[in-house]
Amino acid sequence: MCRDKNNYHSVSVRNYAFSKLENLTNKVIPGTSLSRAKVVEKLINDSFNSLNSKPEAINEIRQQKQKI
Repeated sequence: MCRDKNNYHSVSVRNYAFSKLENLTNKVIPGTSLSRAKVVEKLINDSFNSLNSKPEAINEIRQQKQKI
């Protein structure tokens, strides 16, 4: 049960995606079994960080080209 409803939300996923999620609980961090919620949280954070790091890399390349 959620202790504080302000800190949590629910998400609906299709059955096939839920099956994949079950499979990932033991694979996301080898040797560790994560809850489904933690797997979703980790995948979202990893994707978010990956997507947000790309503009910084592009800006860095542009700055380097301007110096040349």
